Amino acid sequence: MLDAARRLFLERGYVGTTIPDIAAAAEVAVPTIYWAFGSKRALVGEIRAAWLDAAHTGERLREVLAIDEPGARLDAYAAFMGNQWATGADALAIQQDAMRADPEVAAEITAVLAERAERLGAVVAPLGPYLREPLTVETAHDLLLALSLLEVYRELRARGWSDTRYQAWLGRALREQLLGAGDADAPRSSVQVRG
Repeated sequence: MLDAARRLFLERGYVGTTIPDIAAAAEVAVPTIYWAFGSKRALVGEIRAAWLDAAHTGERLREVLAIDEPGARLDAYAAFMGNQWATGADALAIQQDAMRADPEVAAEITAVLAERAERLGAVVAPLGPYLREPLTVETAHDLLLALSLLEVYRELRARGWSDTRYQAWLGRALREQLLGAGDADAPRSSVQVRG
């Protein structure tokens, strides 16, 4: 049922896909879709959950957070984000289309994105002593989020970049922007946490 919904959302869009369409494509009764999912909005959430599960998002983020060396941590984060975007293209396209059409989906995804941004703060939080002057942890978090936006990934892929090239660029850009040139493994003398 989820595969049928995914396929139809991609082909017809969120608005152009009905629950009866999904039921017909999945070869089940309409009430079965409502019983299993409840609504199109819930189907979008299940498609997102299936993507995050298939991408091993939680496990891969824990691996990033377990790395202490600053440059290696940022490189691992770049690989993590490359995997997220490469495996989530369909789910993200569906999600963005649904957000434009359904205010409830938009509110739900906005909350999901805010939670994601907060969780990703853990990537830069321990890097405070290693950040280039005068960067703060808060600003480093902002840069991490901005450089790893889906739109940046899509633009570079549309321009012919491979996933490998994107990941290498992102790791390098994060190291340069957050850690600066020189010895990124040496902590700086004083650290500002806010600013």
